[in-house]
Amino acid sequence: NLLVALPHRLRSVPVALFLHHDANSSSGLLGEIVTELGYEVRDHHICTELASGVATGPLPTIDGVDLLIPLGSRWSVYDTENIGAWIDDEGELVREADRRGVPVIGVCFGGQLVATTLGGSVLPAPFEEIGWIEIEPVADVEHPIPTGPWFQWHLDVFTPPADATVLATSPEGAQAFRLRDNLALQFHPEVDTAVLQEWMITDRDQLRECRGNPDELLERTARETTKARTRAEAVVRAFLDSVDYAAAPTGAGVAAGAADAATAPALPSVSIFAIS
Repeated sequence: NLLVALPHRLRSVPVALFLHHDANSSSGLLGEIVTELGYEVRDHHICTELASGVATGPLPTIDGVDLLIPLGSRWSVYDTENIGAWIDDEGELVREADRRGVPVIGVCFGGQLVATTLGGSVLPAPFEEIGWIEIEPVADVEHPIPTGPWFQWHLDVFTPPADATVLATSPEGAQAFRLRDNLALQFHPEVDTAVLQEWMITDRDQLRECRGNPDELLERTARETTKARTRAEAVVRAFLDSVDYAAAPTGAGVAAGAADAATAPALPSVSIFAIS
């Protein structure tokens, strides 16, 4: 047992694994933020051809992973025709992270995956949410989410598991929830103009079908990015600061023991509710 545990305990840099579901997906602001917090960022693209839901190989394991971040997708989690070959495997990856206590931040599709994997559900939204939209923080929760605005681009909406704590809502439904060391977000804290320009390669027509103006959305994104990054960083810091890393047997960046504590990234407490 000592020989198995030793390599992890000697590893001084925690690893954040981003799961990308589209060839033109980017970690954007979230990649910058977790890098600055001291994580080594690793990216895995499940699909590597534009507008294709075909996986190019098996999913990675979470061995040696200290933070799992499944991002958004042009697909729906229930679209078994296009992504049925790998969506169950990714769900099992999230389930295994939950079992081990590895923190998970699910973004849009990734948040919907967390919801369905851990006992919630996902359905088509009554109306699409696309653009910079303010949300409604839930009062009297431990880690509230700022009002925003946050960038949204989704046509589905999740219903959180019954034992989850809803952190924010919008007229379409829940926008964020927390369940153990899993944070699910319906919005996109990673978005800046570079991320959005990549999405436009395949989804500009969908935006127009939803009565959106691509050029206006890019201009608005350029104006919002600085404040949006501050909000996103506060949410990530507060979440990671609240996670009980010592409870994770194999995946946590701050495992039990003084040696790991000394090498873990500093995550000061942040009051995120006041940031807008």
